[in-house]
Parts: sequence; structure tokens; C-alpha cells
Amino acid sequence: MRRDAAEYGGRFTSHLVLNEPGRPDLYNQWFDFYFPGMGRFTIWNAEIVTARQAFWDAAHNEASSRAYAALGDADLDRESKLDFEPADVSRTGKVLTYRLVKREPVRYVQFDGRTLSEQIDLLETAIIRDEPPVIYESFKLDWSYAYGIGLRIVQDVEVINQAAIEAAIDRFLAIGETDWVSSEAVPRDHLPLVREQEALASVDYPSAQLGMPVR
Repeated sequence: MRRDAAEYGGRFTSHLVLNEPGRPDLYNQWFDFYFPGMGRFTIWNAEIVTARQAFWDAAHNEASSRAYAALGDADLDRESKLDFEPADVSRTGKVLTYRLVKREPVRYVQFDGRTLSEQIDLLETAIIRDEPPVIYESFKLDWSYAYGIGLRIVQDVEVINQAAIEAAIDRFLAIGETDWVSSEAVPRDHLPLVREQEALASVDYPSAQLGMPVR
């Protein structure tokens, strides 16, 4: 952490870029990082998400569950199957690499002619509008991690930045490094009214790789 103090402030470290120039706040809704616990040998392997991101995840997961539940076994097998074809072949005929075969999406009668992806989008929009998930600020421990102790943090902030991460660390240490769920739900007006893809599609930001605006 001392080596990364100039980038992360000295209280945590990460393999991710925290302060990417020009990156809009909507693209900074989660972050993975490590920080030391109160115990001498405790390392917390943490993921922090905004309440907005937790809301989007919950709505998408519920929509996906409902859509997949409407498919039969044969449909599920077809949706999960991946086909590959040779991409590069040596002079002797040996296949060097493969590429994924692009398939035409299947349109289902039970979805009124929509594809699985389109049905999930439709359900997700309806869930956000009519059955918005209830989100709570929380800390959730996960002891199954190979490195450190897993920790998922949900925080009601607009953007994940250094200040938000340090505030979450302070709060977690103050409650005694344990599971915790707020007694009050995040207010509905703090949460989005559209799907994540719709929100992100409304924002342009420069791509260093492409040298052009991307959505």
C-alpha cells in the first residue's frame, strides 16, 4: 500500500484503475480493493458497489431468473451450447486456433417472438417500474476466498471514489468487522428508473484504445 499511496491514498490498494481521467461517474459504480483489518494478519478482499449498481444487479438477476424459468430443457441446452470452428490452420492441416460460431438468436413463442435477451430486457424494465428491488446498505463477509477474507459492500453514494472507499472502511472497522445490514432501505428516489444498459448508453466517454467516443 505504501508503494501505491500516491494513487490510492495509502489506506487500500487494488489492481484496478481508480481515477481514470474523463471516466463518467456512471461508469464508476463498483471497485475491487484490498485493505488491512484490525488484526495483524487480516486482509480484506473487498468489492464495493453503489446502491444504484446493487439495484441494477438485483433487477437484472430477477429478470433473468424469470426468463430462464419459462424455457424448457431443450431450450436451455440450446441457449447454453457454444459451437466453435477452426480459425487458423497450419500448412500441415493442424488447427491452431478456433473461433466461436455466431448463431442467429432463437425467437420463442412463449416470449411472443422475442429472443431470450429481449425478454430479459423487457422483464427488467417492468421490474424496475412496477416491482423495484429494495436495497439496503450492507457489509457481507465471504470466508471462501483463497486470498484474504471476502467482503461485499453496498453503499448509498453517487460514485465509487477514494473518499467513498475510505468512508466504507471506517464504517466497517467501527462496527467491528462483521456482517451488517442497515435498518433503513435506500430511498427509492436514490435509485435508477431505467436499466443499466439504457443509462450507460446515454453517456459518451473517450476510449484510449479506439481513440474515439464509445457508449
